[in-house]
Amino acid sequence: LNAQGQPMYYWPTTFALAQSYVDQLERSKGLSTSRIATVRQALKSAEGQSGSTRSSTLSNLAGDLQGSSDAKVQALADVVQELAGS
Repeated sequence: LNAQGQPMYYWPTTFALAQSYVDQLERSKGLSTSRIATVRQALKSAEGQSGSTRSSTLSNLAGDLQGSSDAKVQALADVVQELAGS
């Protein structure tokens, strides 16, 4: 067994991936309960939208999440920004 031959897994950018990051942040208490609820509502709202409305909602959410020193919050912000198409 060669430990350097470990495969790298790539998770495609989807709303499910964003939700999984939110779930992880909830379990680790990385965000407050009210902030988790706000993020979940924004993701749910954006998933039902399309075009520039979706992009705007996701960009606003990503902007709100940017700048955190928590790596998990930053990973969520990156996924949301990718979903926004920016």
